[in-house]
Amino acid sequence: MTSEKYISIQALHAMERRIQRDLSFTATCKNTNKKKVFDFSKKKYARSNRKIMEVFVWAIYKLRHKSGNSTKVAYYEKCNSFFEFLEQHSIYEPEAIETDTFSRYIEWLKRHPQMSYPTAASVYRSLRVIFDYMGNHPKINKDIRPPRNAFPKSTSLQKVDVGYDDIEFKKILKSIIQSLRDSRQRFETEHDFKYLGLEEPLEGVATLHVPTGKYVTWATHEHRVWFFENAMKCQKLSTYSAIAKIPKGHVFWYSFIRDYPHPKYKNIREFYEYIGAGPNYQPKYIDQPSPVKYRSPWQKWEYVVWYWENKMGAHNYTDQELNDKFPEFRIAMKEYWSSAKKAMEQLNVWRWISSYDLAPYYFMLIIRTGLNPSTIQRLDINCIVKDPIDPELKYINWTKYRANKKGRTISEGKAMNDTWAISIIERVIKITAKIRPKGMDELWISDGNNQKIPKPFTAGYFEAGVRKIFEKYPVFSSESGEKIKVYAKNIRPTIAWNEYLRTEDLRYLQTLLGHTKTSTTSEYLRRLNDPLFRVRRAIHSEAMFIGLTDSDDVAKKALIGNRLGVIAKDEANGIFDGLLNHCKDPANSPVTGQHKGDFCSASTDVCLGCQNLVITPRDIKKHFCYINFHDYLLTIGEISTQEYEKSVSDKIYFWDEYILKKYPETLVRDLKEEARTSPIPVWDPKRYEDEK
Repeated sequence: MTSEKYISIQALHAMERRIQRDLSFTATCKNTNKKKVFDFSKKKYARSNRKIMEVFVWAIYKLRHKSGNSTKVAYYEKCNSFFEFLEQHSIYEPEAIETDTFSRYIEWLKRHPQMSYPTAASVYRSLRVIFDYMGNHPKINKDIRPPRNAFPKSTSLQKVDVGYDDIEFKKILKSIIQSLRDSRQRFETEHDFKYLGLEEPLEGVATLHVPTGKYVTWATHEHRVWFFENAMKCQKLSTYSAIAKIPKGHVFWYSFIRDYPHPKYKNIREFYEYIGAGPNYQPKYIDQPSPVKYRSPWQKWEYVVWYWENKMGAHNYTDQELNDKFPEFRIAMKEYWSSAKKAMEQLNVWRWISSYDLAPYYFMLIIRTGLNPSTIQRLDINCIVKDPIDPELKYINWTKYRANKKGRTISEGKAMNDTWAISIIERVIKITAKIRPKGMDELWISDGNNQKIPKPFTAGYFEAGVRKIFEKYPVFSSESGEKIKVYAKNIRPTIAWNEYLRTEDLRYLQTLLGHTKTSTTSEYLRRLNDPLFRVRRAIHSEAMFIGLTDSDDVAKKALIGNRLGVIAKDEANGIFDGLLNHCKDPANSPVTGQHKGDFCSASTDVCLGCQNLVITPRDIKKHFCYINFHDYLLTIGEISTQEYEKSVSDKIYFWDEYILKKYPETLVRDLKEEARTSPIPVWDPKRYEDEK
């Protein structure tokens, strides 16, 4: 009877045959967990060079679990050049592919008229992993070895993305905070009712003329008083002819004589009596504008608010809903306030939630957690979990699909402010609750789309939202003063860079970034091609290198004279030293957390970035003794490969790149041999064996 395992292997082989037949497969992205179809049968060379295309697609499918869909899209797009090369050189059979084929392809790329050298290098580096795996196919020579480092110095020719410096990062943070305030004002502020249940705020509005249903300035008593004081100079003119000589005097006369009668007076004499005109009259509006400021109540914003609160229930309405239920409001808003939509925005009521509205929360969450944008984008409404040990604490539970694992951010208690990570997520959940349909657990959703239905954000939504933030609140380069483009993906390396400069602790940074290997963190930082970083990462510009110049005696005297700043005293050569290197002033440590006057307790990894560092030939010997000792421990099985890498990889890189290069090769070679033949006791393998 066939076992289940055997059946699964059979099914897998059948799947691979089908993929080679159809040149198409579906892959689940290791970053987003979303599925995508890759159909190579539509490629230009799928018919003419089908046999090799089958092997190429097979290799991508076999490596499907090692990359995200964006990488597979890159394979799909960049393979055109490879098949164009094969076509030009009449290579159509998989058996014809040799190592030399790839060497010729490399030269062909270098001479390609439409590709720069860095672009050609990028194309080859992207495809080489597929070329390597193609060697596992039965039809391909298993001895093929696609060349490595085929494009020397190509990465140095590319523009390195170094993130943002401290000044720019502060400006970015300021823009995000301002944008957060805007979104908070729109979505997190409860409306404060001002006119609910009160009389209409019609002060300053023209009087309603009931027969015509219109608000008329000349029907307003206070406007007539204003005209009497300012146009008539408070003169009690009693005849039409006298009043008509004044500009608009005839309008004033007929306003209460004929057009807009007042219940308290019917002619000019009664008007004078009503207002008390005469020698003792006290003017109210001399040299002032008319008290009638609005010819319609809709021009007065307070009236709009009153109407919205009392007549419309303080709700948001679509244009169609307004047309059906409140047409006069819709018409008035269009006439006096551009549109009902603009009025609703000013009332701070929002019907739709767009990507721009939630983008500042997304960006601030990246800043607060230091997680990858893709990780933040995948959060759901259940990602906040209570700490099992301390119920007062909460942490963010996130999934990293590429590694098939989950991680936790640093726990938070009660948020100290509303930009803390937990608080931001809780705010987004609350904002989206009113549009969230049952069963939609994605954190980032929007109904500000063409269909006006709630949908989870796509990658494009996040990019568009971030772009709009910095269109409204731009950030300018600290060097050139030009406007810079801000990308969410650059925040993580910016945080890494700033934290390394602050702590100079690679282990802490490894934990912060969630890297399994320190080498990954080291490479992550190395891509930041900043001269200051290259110096701080290994040797500070003020570090002393004794044994290189004639000024060694001066340096030694400075060290000996500074007896307060010693870690240990080396009687042999009169220089104060530590475990791996010397320190000229450990009582004045620049490392965060160290107090002036106290001896520095920082690790030796931090020392490599300290201005108090001193390197002597003895330190070089100690370095080689340290490495040799760990080589020995690895050989006899006392430590694992992982433990070995953790102990020596960073130090080897620092010393090889920044320290040993400063000394003559002959001196380094002699010290290395001396470390092997006469190691210092603490790292002497023979002594270690004797004491076991």
